[in-house]
Amino acid sequence: MLGMRKKDLQIRTLKINKKIYSEGYSILNFGNASILDQKRETFFIKASGSDIETCVLKNMVEVNLKKFSSDKKKQIKPSVDTIIHLELYKYLKNVNCIIHTHSEYSTIISQSNIEPECFGTTHADYFYGKIPISDKIRIVDKKNYEFQVAQSITKKLKRLNNYCPGILLRDHGLFTWGKTEKDAFNNLVAIEYICKLYFKTKYLIKKPKISKSLSNFHFSRKHGKNKYYGQT
Repeated sequence: MLGMRKKDLQIRTLKINKKIYSEGYSILNFGNASILDQKRETFFIKASGSDIETCVLKNMVEVNLKKFSSDKKKQIKPSVDTIIHLELYKYLKNVNCIIHTHSEYSTIISQSNIEPECFGTTHADYFYGKIPISDKIRIVDKKNYEFQVAQSITKKLKRLNNYCPGILLRDHGLFTWGKTEKDAFNNLVAIEYICKLYFKTKYLIKKPKISKSLSNFHFSRKHGKNKYYGQT
């Protein structure tokens, strides 16, 4: 039974990794997705450097959430971003899927070191205020780089007080997450689209502005204490 559950997680991990490429949210070997088991003990993630077009189940590597070591020799190495996923799972308690991509507009914005302001209700439906961007890494810790990246994300998230479906990774790309792989993927689609809207709106007008009342209302009706969007 346990083996069947693990195989199911492998299959689902393979599917979500293939989807972020087939839907055009990443190219070549950039990006990855992982899925956590219900007991929060292990997760599966794409193997390091694997070609998504030829990926099979064995390329979805199991990682122990509590005992993983970056120095541990494996027959198939997990993604170089594994430690980032691991640290995010430790911090984000209600998350079971994490996706990392280099999608076009999110990456443009992250490379520009911009926290996109809210210009409209599409943005306000997902974020209270700006889309957060991770803290700046000024001097790379060559021995613990991926842990350093994870810290740049979690330290930023700790300073936020509201629901957050993802974050721009400064100079790099995008991380999103969700309770399920569908939620994580939908958040990826939404944030990439919001970044696209931000980029194009800035071309049309120098200082776009939405009233705080309207943006706060849109966020609250979907994520606030008295939210009423969707079915009960």
